[in-house]
Amino acid sequence: MTWDSVDRVGPIDRADFYGGFVAKGRPVVMEKLTAEWRALEWGPDFFRRIGHSTRLAIKQGDVADGRRESLPLADYIDALVEHEARVQAGQPVQRPGYLHDVPLFRFFPALLADVTPFPLHLLPDWYRPNWSEYTQHFMGPTGSVTPLHFDTLLTNNLFFHLSGRKQFTLIPAEQRDLCYPRGWRWARFDPTAPDFETFPLAAQVSPVTVVLEPGDVLYMPPGTLHHVANLSLSVSFNIDWHTADSARRGLASVLHGAPWKNGYYNLLSYLGLRLGVPERLVFRFYRSYLTYVS
Repeated sequence: MTWDSVDRVGPIDRADFYGGFVAKGRPVVMEKLTAEWRALEWGPDFFRRIGHSTRLAIKQGDVADGRRESLPLADYIDALVEHEARVQAGQPVQRPGYLHDVPLFRFFPALLADVTPFPLHLLPDWYRPNWSEYTQHFMGPTGSVTPLHFDTLLTNNLFFHLSGRKQFTLIPAEQRDLCYPRGWRWARFDPTAPDFETFPLAAQVSPVTVVLEPGDVLYMPPGTLHHVANLSLSVSFNIDWHTADSARRGLASVLHGAPWKNGYYNLLSYLGLRLGVPERLVFRFYRSYLTYVS
């Protein structure tokens, strides 16, 4: 499979979303889908007011290494503001880390009031009553990068962009082996600075690039490789979710090198989506995934 471009659409109903994109394994940007959200006003001043001394895990160095440091949110915001001021002044900078894969709604449940109306029609029915528990948030400075990778459970991904500008470089899942895999989910090839002498097979990949603005929602099919770069200080969150079919394929991935934990979490999703086990019973076991993922 190759993608010449990523479709950009306006408001979309459930039938068109699932029939036109999920079923066909095609990414799409839903422009300004959440333009009414108060969350689009989230920024440093907002988080400094609510953060106080709440400590959160901030990734330091290479995101793929998963090294985290616990910092008070207010201190992290101060470091972000200082960094952005130095960037604007053209001064040397040292990036203050990346708030990455953090369930902010769990720490600050009042924030849910700022993400309404939520497009529940994009999610399978099974997820809808407890959708916010599946979210993971991202906040980081200009220049923050997440290297090329795919989502570890081979889930579908809805990515909600709230503040700043963010660039995604996407590569179809079928081209994974051309990107020089490192471990299960990371790749050595950098599609934004291609080195075909070192990675000759990567000359065959077909990356496409999209830039998200506040209010945009990006859908990525299971296994999509994506390199992510902050073009400015950015705030966003995503939801990883399965259909019954993608849970089945995710479960089978342990036969192709996935960590055994992936099989466990994908089995939980399969029990709910295919066999009808209620979400409230499954989530008590699935919840640990939201801190396990790196």
